[in-house]
Amino acid sequence: MIDIKEKRDKASSLRKQKYFQDARPLFESLWEETNDKWDGWGLAYCLCKCKKYDEALAISKDCYQLDHDFEPIKGTYSWSAYMLKIKDYENDDNYDTLKSYGNGILKLTETNHEDVFRQLTVLKLMDFCGKKGMWAAVVSWSDKINPNVLNEKPFQMKKNGKNITIPSNREKYFLKITKAYEKLENWVKCLELSCDALVHFPDEIWFKRRKAISEGHDGDLEKAIEDLIKISLIKSDWFIYRDIAVLYAKNGNYDKALDFIIDGCLVSINQPDPGFRWELYYDAALFLQKKDDIQMSEKHLLLSYSLRNNEGWKTPEVLSKLANVLNISLISVEDTKGLFKELKSFWETHKFSKLPKHKGKIKAMLPNGKAGFITSENSEDFYFKVFSFNGNRNRLVTGLKVGFYVQESFDRVRKEKSFQAVNISPIKVG
Repeated sequence: MIDIKEKRDKASSLRKQKYFQDARPLFESLWEETNDKWDGWGLAYCLCKCKKYDEALAISKDCYQLDHDFEPIKGTYSWSAYMLKIKDYENDDNYDTLKSYGNGILKLTETNHEDVFRQLTVLKLMDFCGKKGMWAAVVSWSDKINPNVLNEKPFQMKKNGKNITIPSNREKYFLKITKAYEKLENWVKCLELSCDALVHFPDEIWFKRRKAISEGHDGDLEKAIEDLIKISLIKSDWFIYRDIAVLYAKNGNYDKALDFIIDGCLVSINQPDPGFRWELYYDAALFLQKKDDIQMSEKHLLLSYSLRNNEGWKTPEVLSKLANVLNISLISVEDTKGLFKELKSFWETHKFSKLPKHKGKIKAMLPNGKAGFITSENSEDFYFKVFSFNGNRNRLVTGLKVGFYVQESFDRVRKEKSFQAVNISPIKVG
């Protein structure tokens, strides 16, 4: 018969060699025989490693009752509790329940802020609250961990044969907390934390954006606009253009504000979930009203209202206020796709009437089929993206004669400003 010491030595040896399945029955036997906290911890640890989290949680609770100051069991307790109660908690579930689980893990790990499951718990709570728009709660949870102890290395994985990079826990933390302060319009803290984040992640566009808009709202409008325009050349997203437009409007320059808000509208056309962009179209309505284009202002306002109404959202005061100024009733437009099509024509006319038009021919298509080069009549080469072609993309072949416009862009290889062909149309021959 194997004595307890021999069994314990063998179980510990197997655990250290990562033979958790083999060590588990030995620790089970020891725990039943001795009720010793170390044997209980060994069993709980092996159960966690074998992904038997419900059993691990039960053992951890029993072992914790033996000694509330026993640090190792606090680790398996928080580990199993996180995996069972928090990791896959749905966003539509009750916040109070999640908060209760979270506080339990925080209490267990209050003497060890470097516990990885404390960190993951806080990040989960921050994410949950952020998706609910509970920005003050995001800030409150963020205080429970020190971002400097979070892992800074991004996660690498493969999905459908493609290499995918997932932000590190530290980057996730800064993304969530800077967004919270942006939403709370606490520009001092948003600027402070965006600058802190850029020390660790100097190339992350979101932190550059939040730094710029914080500076803008704090009074340095020209610097903020300059920085955001640089960002827009690298990342042409509708919200960047909206940021620029809002700051120009704050500076009283509604001509520039309208130019950039329409850039944002054009970029937004093919993106899903238009309801979440209602503010973009509201701003367009506001700037058009400032420019006395009342008819187009009304159309943009009705689009903004209709998109919200389609989602079942309440009407915000800003929409009602602008409707009163325009002296119109907010009535939902049934055919929002048709309205988008009409407004797209307006957006394109506004934008491209201010850009130089060129003629040329397709010089080459890149192997990925997503981009290529056009040679103009004066022998200049311009990069273009396939989605900028108006027409059947099967016609995009070398030698095709096209008309196009040129706008500023950014060469990511050379890391410098460049020019790009946009709004490309085939030229009829003969």
